[in-house]
Amino acid sequence: MSMAKHIREGERLAPYHYALDETSWRAMTTAAPGWFIAHWCDDNRAYALFLDQEKPLLVSTLLVEGRYFALSATLPSASWPERIAQDLWGTLPLGAAETEAALDRGGWASISPFSSRSVPSDHTPPSAFFMDGLQTDMPPLAWAARHIAPGGAHIGLLQHLHGKAPEEALRVVGRGVSSGFVATPLAYSRAIEQALGLIPSDSVRDARTLLAEIERITVHCRDIALMARLTGFALLATHAALAEDLCAELCVRHGASRRLTDTITPDGIASDVDVCALAHAIHDALMPRLPLLEGLHTQMAEILEGLGVVTPSKAERFCLGGLVGRASGRSFDLRQLEDDMRHVPGRAGSRLSGDGWARQCLRLDEIRDSLRRIERVASEFGAPLPRAAPVPTGSGEGIGAAEGPHGDIWCWVRLKESRLDGIMLRDPSLATLPILPTLLKDRSEDRLILASLGYDPGGAEQ
Repeated sequence: MSMAKHIREGERLAPYHYALDETSWRAMTTAAPGWFIAHWCDDNRAYALFLDQEKPLLVSTLLVEGRYFALSATLPSASWPERIAQDLWGTLPLGAAETEAALDRGGWASISPFSSRSVPSDHTPPSAFFMDGLQTDMPPLAWAARHIAPGGAHIGLLQHLHGKAPEEALRVVGRGVSSGFVATPLAYSRAIEQALGLIPSDSVRDARTLLAEIERITVHCRDIALMARLTGFALLATHAALAEDLCAELCVRHGASRRLTDTITPDGIASDVDVCALAHAIHDALMPRLPLLEGLHTQMAEILEGLGVVTPSKAERFCLGGLVGRASGRSFDLRQLEDDMRHVPGRAGSRLSGDGWARQCLRLDEIRDSLRRIERVASEFGAPLPRAAPVPTGSGEGIGAAEGPHGDIWCWVRLKESRLDGIMLRDPSLATLPILPTLLKDRSEDRLILASLGYDPGGAEQ
């Protein structure tokens, strides 16, 4: 019996959200695993989000004196979220694969700071190797004996949003992760719209699509430039950086900011942005430059082949999506779930080697495909498309998702009296975190591995 079947036998609380009692939750944790997306807790409940038959599936259970049965014995990718919840809320995952602190490395003013049961801490100083790691050029990662110790980037972003109006929180959400100034607020907006029963217009849908694809191109260029600098290929680094800068200049010229911050708004997109003209300008400027980038990047093959290998079995075991998953044989791309056939997203396909070279090649393939998609969407902007059956509304809960440059971003919200009563944001970097200990060897190539994965500590720890 699968986890999904156990979940659907529970009490339905909202669209896609089911509640299980302690016995049923424990039975679910021992069932055949599903595609795990996220896990989090609050003072009252433990939650887990899955993807089942291309639809989100959320399950929760009441905590019993702060305890619940852990998911990590069956789902290794749930281990870090369990540890994070333990640090922030003081929850106790029974039978967890790992219970060491994830974020609290000492020095915190209180224990379990998000919980109503929080108490002052004894201000134990952080461990020496964690402090040493903060002085490197890759903070907040620190390692000793291949031990990954994040924590330095955590600022409690999501807790600061509790009680805020949805539109007030949007600006904060949209500035949390530098690789997702469009994708993250888009996932959040979709969650809010589902919670309120709102359906964006065709023009808003297309404007968001264009902005998301422009961001994908820009971030991929930035990642390629970084990898080229780290490997000593200065000419490729220069051309990729120039391509990124050209995109930024065109964004400013057409009414947006260089990084597209605050372009996703409660009304759809910022009114000053001439999104169709921007899309055509990006396409016409970048498409002629692609052959040069593609030619220069082939020189990196010898260095990147075999670097930071994520095998197909590991990608499946840790439920990796996004570019990292696609470079390791998975084909999942959230854009494939959209009702837009003007350009079939995910056409860049997938690769099997799972190394730095596969990820580098996919970035260039996705830039070309994003440019094609931009051209077709902009040419038929606002065209009516078939719509999926509307999700039942009125619950005040919503789940939104977007395919960002580094992978799938998920958001869950709960509204109460028009204010945020609960929120979860899952950046793809959190999904990548569990595989880092086996990839990083405390060597100079670790920087290149992190760059090839697109790992962002701020996204993992928010």
